[in-house]
Amino acid sequence: NNMANAATPGYSRQNVHLAPTQSTEIVPGKYTGTGVILQEVRRQIDDALNGRIRTAVGESASYLVQQQTMMRVEAAFNELTDQDLSTRLNSLFSSFSALQSQPHDIASRSVVLQEGASLTNFVREVNRGLTSIQEDLDAQVRYQVEQADALANQIAELNHQVAVAEAGRGGSAAALRDQRDMLLKELSELVSITDREVEGGSVNVFIGSEPLIQYSDSRGLSYVEREDANGNKLAQIVFSDNEDTVALTSGKIYGQITTRDDQVGGVIDDLDNWTKAMIFEVNKLHSLGRGLDGFTSVTSSLNVDDADASLAVTADTGLPWQASNGVFFVQVYDSNGDAIGGPQMVEVSIGMGGTDTTLNSLTASLDNIDGITASVDGSNYLQIDATTSGHTFAFSAPTNSGDATDALTALGINTFFDGYNAATIDVRADLAADPRQLAAGANGLPGNGDVAGQIAQLATSGVTSLNGLSINDKFRSIVGGVATDSKAAQDNYTAADVVVETLELERQSISGVSIDEEAMHMIVFQRAFQGAARYVSLIDQLLDEVIALAG
Repeated sequence: NNMANAATPGYSRQNVHLAPTQSTEIVPGKYTGTGVILQEVRRQIDDALNGRIRTAVGESASYLVQQQTMMRVEAAFNELTDQDLSTRLNSLFSSFSALQSQPHDIASRSVVLQEGASLTNFVREVNRGLTSIQEDLDAQVRYQVEQADALANQIAELNHQVAVAEAGRGGSAAALRDQRDMLLKELSELVSITDREVEGGSVNVFIGSEPLIQYSDSRGLSYVEREDANGNKLAQIVFSDNEDTVALTSGKIYGQITTRDDQVGGVIDDLDNWTKAMIFEVNKLHSLGRGLDGFTSVTSSLNVDDADASLAVTADTGLPWQASNGVFFVQVYDSNGDAIGGPQMVEVSIGMGGTDTTLNSLTASLDNIDGITASVDGSNYLQIDATTSGHTFAFSAPTNSGDATDALTALGINTFFDGYNAATIDVRADLAADPRQLAAGANGLPGNGDVAGQIAQLATSGVTSLNGLSINDKFRSIVGGVATDSKAAQDNYTAADVVVETLELERQSISGVSIDEEAMHMIVFQRAFQGAARYVSLIDQLLDEVIALAG
């Protein structure tokens, strides 16, 4: 049987345990043996070792998932080539730097817009790639939970079969026990389990301190959908009987959930936060700059939930950014491009002890400026129009840029970027269609490229929204974090796999079948049989001779 199952996965070597039979008195005071009796057939196993193997298998499976996933994340960023996000980011800031020197050049403006489109397209592509990885992991969680539930049910059924087969004769259902051990190993590869054999031969299985299988009953494993911070419905593993969350510490499902939520989800959040900061910092400068032509009409790209809510409270306005205390200026021009009067100041009051500025109050302030009208439409978008045909208007910052407000940025007026995260970022459509609207200068004069220069400096200058890091440095830290996590996952898997291999070799030394050893045993039994057979044959011959002599 051992030799026949030498290649059977999960088979545990069985040993025959023999004992001498009771001696018989042949003459007074003289005893002789009567042969051998088979006491039992035992499986050669080490339960503690098998438990360590199951734990190691679960950890190895978890790290393997993390390693494979982080390799996909690295591929999504594609940072080992010159067709990566870093290259596109540097190209955008370089084009702004070039525009500073020749802000009147339409070709230079077009280059900026092209580089901006290239960057935003790649950011969205990276985000789609990361989201796809997260969705794949979520689909795997759902599938593997179903597999784990099926394994738990099979183990519970085998518990019943073992108990019936042995019926008090411990260890007699060797084949069933081997099957159960194999299923326990498969289950441990999916979820972190511990097991304990109880009277009758059944194995109770626990996940953490919670029972999963008791005797022939399984509580079952399933999943429920729960929303994360971004509104994604992700599967979470629960016990089927009461939908309590299953606390995992290792296994493939643990690796999938951890990687999906913490590692991939963390990278998505980091990319979103970085993109949001880049949009804000670039738009903050661009919104208070001027293109070669003024506006005849402009509508905010973002709307508020409540037009009477403070522009400083994003929870009430629904805006991704909040306005700050400060001022900006509006200049109206006639049909010849000459300024009509001087710049007119618009004040935004935030946290100054009085009533904060709202969209409605900001609209009223703008509407009071000669030469323009302002209104809020039914969807709470701000619209500003020149009152006279042929007249235009433009925005500018105060002389001391520290006194400027972020109100235009928060509402999406005169911005370079549209959108608010990695999934929605884009170059403003009307800007892409008319490069003259690109706000390269602070005063609209053909030779002024102050705003383009300030935007170019964002590549290396620290910004408040990134805690003092520059846009380039923050992105490099994200990429560096991905590389570090990937290397850590690879090292962890390598180490865990070595542990599994070592423990499996130890198990083989105890439970594995050696053909040579079994052949030696067969020779021993064969020689013993031959010796016994020769003795019986000799006695038979002697009896024949005695009978012949007697006749």
